[in-house]
Order: sequence, then C-alpha cells, then structure tokens
Amino acid sequence: MFIIASVGINNFSEEKIRKIILAGADALRYSFSYGPIENTIERIKIGMKVIDELNSSAKIIVHLPSNQTRLAGPHEPRKVSENEEIIFKSASHDQPMIDDHVYVHIPELGNQVYINQITTIDHGKIALQITEIINNETVKVRALNEGVLQSTLSIHIAQNNENEEYLNRCREVLSKLEEIAPEYVAIPYISPSVNEKIKQLSDFSWQPKIIARIESRIAKENLEAICQDDFYNLVLLNRGKLGLDMPFERLGIFQKEGISIIKKYKKQAIISSQILEGTIYNYIPLRSDISDLTNIVLDGADGIMLCNETALGTRPAYTLSVARKIILEAEEYKKSHNL
Repeated sequence: MFIIASVGINNFSEEKIRKIILAGADALRYSFSYGPIENTIERIKIGMKVIDELNSSAKIIVHLPSNQTRLAGPHEPRKVSENEEIIFKSASHDQPMIDDHVYVHIPELGNQVYINQITTIDHGKIALQITEIINNETVKVRALNEGVLQSTLSIHIAQNNENEEYLNRCREVLSKLEEIAPEYVAIPYISPSVNEKIKQLSDFSWQPKIIARIESRIAKENLEAICQDDFYNLVLLNRGKLGLDMPFERLGIFQKEGISIIKKYKKQAIISSQILEGTIYNYIPLRSDISDLTNIVLDGADGIMLCNETALGTRPAYTLSVARKIILEAEEYKKSHNL
C-alpha cells in the first residue's frame, strides 16, 4: 500500500519535506484549493528539489480546486466558545485580513446561506448556525460548540460550481502545471457536464495519471460510470467531504462498497481523510484509528492519503511511521490468510 502525505501550512520547508519523505511517504500532495496559484507552484518546486536531492522515488500529486470551500482567515488559530457570535465575511484569495472577522473564500456569502442554516467547519469539528444576514458579503453566526478556527480549514456550504468562475480557476491551474509536470493530477468529480469541460481543458504535454476524487453525493451516485471512464487511472474516496454529504452512518458501508466497485473496474482505490488524526496529539494512536487503517488494508485499498495528519500536524514523520507499522501488520495478515 502506498502512502500520500499532504503538504500544508506546517510543513512547507525543505527540512520538513525531507523528514516526511525519509519517514516513508510515497507521494507528496499539494492542493490548489486555496492561496495564489504561484505560491503553490513554488512550494511544489521545493518538494521536487528535496525529492531530487534524496534521489527518492516519491511522486508529486496536485489537487485541482474543488467545491470544498476553505476559510481565508484568521491566519493564527482563534478559539471560539459555545454560543459565541462571530462575523463571517467573503474574501478573495489574496485579500488582507484587516479585522478579527472570519473570512471565507465564497463570493457573496450572504446570498449563499439562509437564517438558521447549520454549516460545519473542518469536516464537522465545529458546527455554526446562521443567525443574521447582514449584507451580500457578511453574515453573523453562532457557534454550537467550542473549537478552533484558522485559515485553510474547510467550511461545508453547498455552492454551484457549474459556473465559469470555477472553470476559469481550473483552466488557470492547468495552464501552469507544465513547468512542474506532476506525475499525478487529482480532479474533483463535480458533475458529468463540469467534468467533461475539465477533461477538455486537460491537454497535457506530458502523461500524468489522473485521480478522480469522489467527495460529493453526485460523485458517489456516478461512481460506476467514473470507474468505467478511461480518462481516470485511480479513484480517491474523500471521506471527510462524503461524511457531510450523506448520512454519516452509511459512510463505512459505502467505503467497503466503493473499494469493491473501484477494484471491479481494475482501478486503484485510495482512501483519504481522518485516518490517523489521533497521532497529531497522541503518542499512541487512537484504537479506532488503528482498527480503521487495518480495515482499509483488509478491504483492498491500494493507498491512503494523510490530510491534517501531515498538513497541519507538527509530527508528520511520526504519523507516517505509525501508518507504516499498521499497514505492514495488516498486509502480513492478508498474506498469511490468503485474503
């Protein structure tokens, strides 16, 4: 099983990347979902430089923007208390944060939500209720539980990505990939029509392998058709987003069903999100994390993608070492029992 390590806010440096690769990452994943495109390109070049210096076989995976909106600010962690009221405002990717409001990468935020709507931050860790729509760009929310807000965390608000602005962002990213020529390009499955347009934009001068990202109800419903599409080489099940777009009690069943469908069509299956998050703070991984990763291996997945564990965690190399131990043990069990 291969391991993908997400590169994020806590590990952009050469030193951190070197530790991640030496700890066993098979690929480095960079996302274009937030921040200026040029900044992400430069960070990818740092990763490529370290891979070259180590003479490593690690690959580069780039993620095109998705319909997963993220917070633009605050840049420093901000604790929120239960029932605390907070102002949320629309922001562009390069807009300066000039006050203590929380900024969101959603244009006309006030037109995208409604009073009493419940939305979540960071795959459900914090729930917020919309209490007032101040204007087209600004809303007031009430925190339903305590937690921490920070830039780059996801916010789950359904948006219409079948628009020219979204496709223009994809077009801009795709046009700049040639200078880094990543081995893998991960594309979110938005809808049949949008993904057909993205295919037409994907006129690569090299031959990257394409990963289809399943992270919405529409993508889930189209999984068999996606697996039959020769455009896609691998399929990634993004549990973080799927767990918000479907009844959470069905997620574990769908993971098993999804892996089975993907393998039926001879594609490689990748599982992502909240696999070993316990290792961010704990020395011994959560027992549920251990069982989860063991079952991912036993179910036949070909790879995992670590997200917050390596992108936000301060000990990404430790998380990778834990993942390797669990994977090796599960693979040995499969082999000895002819599973």
